[in-house]
This record gives sequence, structure tokens and C-alpha cells, in this order.
Amino acid sequence: MRFKDNFRNIKLWLLSLLFLSTVLSCKEEFGRLIPDNEGQQDTLDLVYGKPKVLLLIVDGARGESVRTANIPVMNGLLNHAIYSWVSLSEEHDDLNGTGADLANIITGVSQNKHLVIGDNFNNNNFQTFPTVYTRVAANAKSTEFKVYSSSKLFVDHLAPVAAAKLENSDAEVVNGVKEGLKLPEITMLTAHFTAVDKAGKASQYDNSSASYKTAIENFDKQVGEIIKALEQRSTYKKENWLVIITSSKGGPFEIPPAQNDNTIFSNPNVNTFTIFYSPKYNSRYINKPYLGSRFSGDFLRFKGGVYAELTEGDNPVFDLGDKEEFTIELKVKKNKGPNNTYRFPNYPSFIGKREKWESGAPTNGWIMAFKEDYWMFNARGPNGSGEVNGPKLNNATWNNVTIVGSITSDGKRIVKTYTNGLPGNEMDISSWGAISSPEKFRLGLINGGSNWNEGDYYLADVRFWKVALPLAVISQYNCQVGINEDHPYFPNLAANWPVVGTVSDGVLYDEGPYGNTLELSSSTYEISKLNDFLCAPSVETISTLVPKSTDITAQIFSWLQIARQENWQLDGRVWVDK
Repeated sequence: MRFKDNFRNIKLWLLSLLFLSTVLSCKEEFGRLIPDNEGQQDTLDLVYGKPKVLLLIVDGARGESVRTANIPVMNGLLNHAIYSWVSLSEEHDDLNGTGADLANIITGVSQNKHLVIGDNFNNNNFQTFPTVYTRVAANAKSTEFKVYSSSKLFVDHLAPVAAAKLENSDAEVVNGVKEGLKLPEITMLTAHFTAVDKAGKASQYDNSSASYKTAIENFDKQVGEIIKALEQRSTYKKENWLVIITSSKGGPFEIPPAQNDNTIFSNPNVNTFTIFYSPKYNSRYINKPYLGSRFSGDFLRFKGGVYAELTEGDNPVFDLGDKEEFTIELKVKKNKGPNNTYRFPNYPSFIGKREKWESGAPTNGWIMAFKEDYWMFNARGPNGSGEVNGPKLNNATWNNVTIVGSITSDGKRIVKTYTNGLPGNEMDISSWGAISSPEKFRLGLINGGSNWNEGDYYLADVRFWKVALPLAVISQYNCQVGINEDHPYFPNLAANWPVVGTVSDGVLYDEGPYGNTLELSSSTYEISKLNDFLCAPSVETISTLVPKSTDITAQIFSWLQIARQENWQLDGRVWVDK
């Protein structure tokens, strides 16, 4: 009998042990923060204690200027922070005001969704893309917010009415935060500072301005006061605080040429800093990512109507016959054009064989042209016409653009576009007929309406192939400079103008089999010495590699254990200390 009792006790003990193990396993699995739904595998260990958020936003603090200022308080947080001095706000055509940049932070979506333009909130789309406060209140229990700002714009448009207070100065914002931190049940406290931006506007957004540098260093002292008040909460050690310190935007400043890499990282307007601090974090520094190799040399500048034309030679080689496959590829680098932007609204051509290129594209032949942030292939045959857009181009760096015309196994004729080896749009042109023209082949401007002639760019490695290059080959070779005979399709190469370093006596030499030399339209032309990135990551790709303004809301949701919903369409990701 005693043996049976002992056996029963052992069974109960084993079952209890198994149950406890299961509970602990579930608890450990539960103890992970919600992963980012953009495919990121990042997670954060859930530290026991009620999660709370302190968000400090400062306008106009360039990340580089903050990094090089005397900021002992913020530097003292970095051993327990995820941080970056090269985080990014969004590039806007309208650089006036901070409203759109602040809306990015508070809604977690970009301007094309929240629709705030500059400081104009009249057409905002907050009903579809509400603020972080609205989301948190709807998805968490017993929430309490406090917002203190020295900006009426922020208080009126981005803060919850009952929780917001407009202060007369940043110093009063600090005092307000100290009072707000005394509230025992506070969920999220936001402080918004404007003095740094005001100092930048009054002088310049760089530490070479004593007043701007002083404003940054004064903000650092204010952060110190706030952190001290936070740590003096009687319940602080039982709570789980995330402190976020970030700038809404940078500010205009002429970057020294030696530091200008012509990527988004050299745009001082969007250079911000971001610090995610928690005593539980390990230190993780997020620096500028690898941007690719550089393309160096002397290049012909296509500006002011300059073009290079095949005046004598095998012009019919560059017609696109009805049953012929082809590939046209070249490297392009845009300079700033109309309105001091990299967008070309008037479709300037950069290569083609066509009598005219103007509205309606009335003549047979083909061209490749810039179109806003993209490029396009436009063509007309005897039986049809149309255009297909290629993928977006990077600004101020070299892009490889490719158009491929192929004949499918069922006899269809398809054109496909590529930028830097990445596929874009395609189109069926089977019914168009031969795309040919008696006009001479050109690099640069094609004749047309005067309003279509605005272009400023460089070309290089221009190649014409009598074969449809497959994607694998395009991807392998598109970011290489030059071409060798070991290229698998070298026998199909019809023309090859390196352009770089080959302008001599007003001609561009063809290193292809036919030697089709191009003559420049003018004896006056500009040669520029360049050293720029080739096939650099796109802005969209780069923005996943460093923190950006729309990541702030995603980080807050994750910290507060609020599951982000797919229909929220957030543009941010979550960062972890690993």
C-alpha cells in the first residue's frame, strides 16, 4: 500500500514538474515583444514591469552636428541604447516648416499617406492614418498621455487635446515634463523642443555657428534634467521605460565636397539622430551602410542641348526590327534640373533614333528619356506605339538602365525594363511592327518642343546588343565598369561607347565591332571629373538599414506590446539591441 502511495506521489511530482515546465516555456514565449510585420525577425525581451514611453523630439538637430557637439548626457546613455547619428527624415520638395516631418513621427507613415504638406494640415489623412496616441488608446487599457511642446503647430494638430499643453519656451517644456513624470499611471509622455531649429534658422545648421552648437548643448542639459526626474519616480525600478530621443529633421547646410557622397546621407535637411534608450538594452550603434563602389573619371556633361550623333556609319544597326531581339544598356547620372530638384518633368531624352520627341510622339522610332524620378522607353512603329516606365533612379549617383526586347516561345514581342539589375515594368509590343526611322542615332537630346529639352546628366558605358540579355547576366554585369571579351554574349555586342575618358576632338569612339564614332553637336562642351557611387542602394532600401522617422511609432507599439495590424499600413520597422 505504501509502495502504491509512493508511486502515486512520484507520478504527481512528475506531472507537476511537466506542468511547471510548460508554463515557464509559455511565459518565455510570451515574454517577447511583438515582431515587426515587414519580414523583420527582430524581437525584444519583454522585461517584467509595466512598459512606458518617454518621447523627446527636437526640431532642426542635424545628426552630424549633435554627434560632434559637447553632449555628455546623451553620450552617457549610449552604453544602453540603440542609436544612430545618420538616421533619416523624409525627403520633401517643400522644405518649409516641420509639420510633415513631425507627422511622420507621430503617425508612423510617410507623407504620401498622412498628406501633411510642410506646415499645412488642411488636407491631412489622419482619419485613415491616426496618431500614435489614438492607436495606443484604442489598443491598450487605462492609458494616460501628457504632451508638452513649445510649438502651437504641434499642440493644435498632432497631440491629444486633453493631454497637451503649449509652453512658451523649451525651458517651460522641461518643467512641464517634470510635473508629468509625477503622474503614477502615465503611459506615454511626449516633449517637443524648438530652440535648436530656431537657432539654425537664425544662423546655420552646423556647429560652425556658435549659437546653433550652444542650442544643441543646452538641449543635452535639458535631457539630463528630464532623465533625472524620470529616475526619481518612486516606482521607476518597478517600471519598464523606453526613452526615445530624436530630431524631426535636420536643416540646410552646404556639405564640404570631401564629405559629400551624393547620396541621401549628404542631404543635411534629412540628417537626424535617434537614440532608443533602456537600462536593459545592450549598446548597438547603427552607422551608414555600405553604398557600393565608385565610378571615377572624366565625363561629358549633356546639358544645354549637347548631343552626340552618328553622322556617318551603320545607322540601320540601331533600328529595332519586327522580329529582332535587342538590349540597350547604359549608365546615367542625373544632376539637379528644373526647380533645383532631380525630377525632370519635361521628359528630356538621353538616347534614341527618332525624328522628333515631343508631345504625342508623332514620329516612328524610339527614345529613352527621364520622367520625374523614373526613366522610360517610348517607341512607335507603323501599327502601334506606347511607353513603359523603368524603375526609379537614384539621385546624383550612377544608375545602370536597361531595356530588353525579346521574342517569347509563343511569338510575342516583349520589352522589359531594369534599373541597377532590378526588374521593372514590361509591355507587349507584338503588334507595333518594325520600330525604325531614317534619322541618325543619338546620345543626348532628340529634336522636339523647346519645353522638352531641359536635361542635365552624364552618360557612360553605352552598349547596344543584338540579343535579349537574360536577367542573370544583366544582374551580374550591370554594375561593372567596362566590358571584356569573356562576357558570355560578347559576340552579340553591336556598339560600345565607354564615354568616360574617350571624348577627343569632339567625337565619342565606339569600341564595338563596327566602330561607329559619334560626333558632338558643338565644339563647346563640358568635361567633368567625377567620383560617384555606382548602383548605390535605393532610398527605399537605405531607409531599412538606418532608423527613420516613421520607425518611432513602430518602436513604441512594440514596446507597449501592441500588435501592429496590417491594415494600419505603417512604414516603420522595429530596432533591437542585437
